[in-house]
Amino acid sequence: MTSDPDADRLHRRLWIGAIVVLGALVVVRSLVDLSGSPPGLYVDEASIGYNAWTIAHFGVDEHGIHFPLFFEAFGEYKNPIYVYAVAALVRFLPLTAAVERFPAALFGLATVGFLTAAAWRMTGSRWITLGTLALTGFTPWLVIESRVGFETISWVALLSAALWCLAGRRPTPRQFGIAGILLGFAIYGYTTARLEVLLIALALALAWGLARTSGWWRALVPIAAGYVVLGAYGLLNPGALTGRFTAISIWSDGAPLSVVVDRFLTNYLAYFSPSFLFTQGDGNPRQNTEVGGMLLWVMAPLLIFGILVCWQRRREPLVRFLVACILLAPIAAALTNNGTPHALRSSGMLPLLVVLAVLGADGLRRVLGNRVGANAVVFGILAAGLVAQATFFTIDLYAAYPNRAALDFDAGEIAAITTARDVAGSNRIYLSDNLDPPYIEAFFASLPPPPREQETDDATPGLAALGMQEISVEALYAGHPSAGDVLVLSAYDVAVQPPPPGAWTLVAQERAPTNALDPSASRPVLEAVYRFNG
Repeated sequence: MTSDPDADRLHRRLWIGAIVVLGALVVVRSLVDLSGSPPGLYVDEASIGYNAWTIAHFGVDEHGIHFPLFFEAFGEYKNPIYVYAVAALVRFLPLTAAVERFPAALFGLATVGFLTAAAWRMTGSRWITLGTLALTGFTPWLVIESRVGFETISWVALLSAALWCLAGRRPTPRQFGIAGILLGFAIYGYTTARLEVLLIALALALAWGLARTSGWWRALVPIAAGYVVLGAYGLLNPGALTGRFTAISIWSDGAPLSVVVDRFLTNYLAYFSPSFLFTQGDGNPRQNTEVGGMLLWVMAPLLIFGILVCWQRRREPLVRFLVACILLAPIAAALTNNGTPHALRSSGMLPLLVVLAVLGADGLRRVLGNRVGANAVVFGILAAGLVAQATFFTIDLYAAYPNRAALDFDAGEIAAITTARDVAGSNRIYLSDNLDPPYIEAFFASLPPPPREQETDDATPGLAALGMQEISVEALYAGHPSAGDVLVLSAYDVAVQPPPPGAWTLVAQERAPTNALDPSASRPVLEAVYRFNG
């Protein structure tokens, strides 16, 4: 029985049209209101933004170091890929919250694109490809990471691109080489990737090396080169790559080995728990909207089917690689002992779980076979569940989440510092030391030029040049400010230690955004600006 060319052409056009429409919705969701949801600009984003601006315009970071590989900030080092991506933009665009977050949106869209393309390469199914686009584009884990200007999303995008290269039944030597280049760069995408890429390389060598697949070793060459550069940097800058980890590792308090092992196992298992994946997620509003888990519920049955498919196809190198990577993915995150389970540190799990869900969808399709009615019912239920939860999540993302997350994103701090600068004139501006490191928010707001030569991590000279000073409010109240001096207080200060009445006049307050779903919800004061009366 021959097919109807006109019908085939119509189906192809309808499929392309559906992909285009759904892709446009994902793009809109990714780019709309980047500065408002989430609100404000967290201190790490301000650090990335200001250092990107100094690199773009002066070729140095905030400490005067020329084109560093890693960027020192707050006792840790920011990873370079995201910083340099922002630098490319602020070379010709103004530094704003939306511009600082724009590369995150682009990396997020790249992640969606590569995982969707991987689904097509793995299954050849138009419906599964379309479903992967929708599922990935509205997965809470990816949505939040593609709207916050942290380094993490660059690592997720590079890993997704590498998975696309490897998604075929038998990758070519060229595809292995490209995957290796992507993973070599991924080492510099995020801190946990420094260990995860090594584990991925090990899984790749075992899966395709033991299968004697032609050219598999080509993936290891650029990965090894990436580690050579990383090792050289570590030798030249002792402690730069390990200082933060030393402080937050599961053995940082000197606990005995039995306790360390117990902590690791507890942390590791938490990343596979239904609570983290589907019901509660990461408890930090900077990493989850707090209305569900990190994944959409509709992924649960697909992941279960994916596990069954992996068992059935356990002799295939791709399946062995995927299973090994999923089991190894949380190890780096599980070695840390604060904020567990931590969505950013475990973000390498996300692309792997999407690929597992694709295998599950393909397995479910094969079980149902040519039974049109059964296919329509099963995939219709899954589609309805996806649309319902994605719609609810998206509405909450723009309407209610900004109100809940305001305190956690330092919302209003830059605006308060800007207001203080505008009203102070030649008077001094005092920044409460209870603000989240206020110097970098002040630098982001005022854009002072960086030092010409390498300096220490002391931000005092830079603040002094702006007429600002970080200070304990108790010391300021007990001291002798001058008439007209301006003070910026944190939410804690406003609630616990406000200025003495009569001595200071309230100039402005920054409040949390309105909850559009519940206009009666509280809008707490985030920062307040006062002027000293003398």
